[in-house]
Amino acid sequence: MTNEVPAAPPSHPRRARIELVDALRGSALLGILLMHSFEHWDFMRYPKDSPIWLQSLDQWTSSAAYFLFAGKAYAIFALLFGVSFFMILERWSEREINFGGRFLWRLLVLGIFGYLNGLIYCGDVLLVIAALGVPLLLLHRCSTKTLSWISLLLVLQLPSLWDSGRVLLDPSFEPLQPKHWQIYGQIDRVYAEGSLADVIRTNLWQGQLVRIWWTIETGRYTQMLGLFIWGLLIGRSKIFEDNSRSLPLAKHALLWGAIAFAVFYPIKSQLGAWGLKDLRHYTVENLLSSYCNLAQMAIWVGGFILIYQWRTAAAALRLLAPCGRTSLTCYVTQGLIGVPLFYGFGFALYRYLGPFYSVLVGVIIFSVQCVAARLWLKKFTYGPLEWLWRACTLGSSAVASKNPAMKAAAISAEASR
Repeated sequence: MTNEVPAAPPSHPRRARIELVDALRGSALLGILLMHSFEHWDFMRYPKDSPIWLQSLDQWTSSAAYFLFAGKAYAIFALLFGVSFFMILERWSEREINFGGRFLWRLLVLGIFGYLNGLIYCGDVLLVIAALGVPLLLLHRCSTKTLSWISLLLVLQLPSLWDSGRVLLDPSFEPLQPKHWQIYGQIDRVYAEGSLADVIRTNLWQGQLVRIWWTIETGRYTQMLGLFIWGLLIGRSKIFEDNSRSLPLAKHALLWGAIAFAVFYPIKSQLGAWGLKDLRHYTVENLLSSYCNLAQMAIWVGGFILIYQWRTAAAALRLLAPCGRTSLTCYVTQGLIGVPLFYGFGFALYRYLGPFYSVLVGVIIFSVQCVAARLWLKKFTYGPLEWLWRACTLGSSAVASKNPAMKAAAISAEASR
């Protein structure tokens, strides 16, 4: 059996991209960027001599950023990864491409991208997505009912739920200090005072390790895999391809997200009154924060879909779609821009900008990315890294150009393989 990529059969024309999905992914990318900007790309040092009015503004910005974006934007990113997984599965099946081996290779390439990007920004999530995407190669064969139960168990974060239960039921139980706290404490000074070579040398191992431990110790790994499956189920249902079916989904997401938030957020706010302190407080709060994040993600997705139905609002939200279509390129370049801006080897803006001005920097970066992505997509079908990822996956270096002559040449080159 050959693994060569056949030309697409005439009976299966290429489907148009779903603009709503691209715009939603773009909104998640904006949330991720604003959160990274506020956190100075996992390097949370701020000026100490700010005026009182700016300190108040910075405090408000910090609270708003955590409330609106922390854990929610990444959750949407993970959800849409599952949607994309199904769409690729369906498209490759139509073209009779060996899906299992080819997609495993695709994930390996993404993991390499993530490791290389992690040499600059230790909080890169691409390697984690690549690793957690592997189980989908087996899970996608399960029935919808089975996947629904598996995803429910995953998003409940059973290991974290077990630890939280022990804290609440056993007053003598003291959780261990998370390993990622210790590692962050060791590498923080390198980001503040080290050269670019020092940062890369640190991120060869410690930077990668801290991300892995953070993913495990916060329970993000089970939540993310559960969200992958939710996205797979949404893709399988083809809800986003049918506007009449996406609206009921949006209303249900908005309603149940609001109910879940109304249940978990007050409990989270009262943990201190229950006498929980230090690591005991952190353990339970971390789990409840994850549940709140899922609820807010549902509100975000449901609200976005409903607002997208308004013509005026949709015109504004479509501006996010180019970044959503080039999300890999935009995500990586955000770190390549932000790290030199805030780290010590670059402009060291952590010495001068608190959360408020840092978020404004993020808004500027994203605005430039939106314009650049829009201009790029007028000529090319894929973003630069999207094209490289696709080329490495399919073994074809044909440039996906919208120029008729170049497009015809690319189609001919792929068809001749």
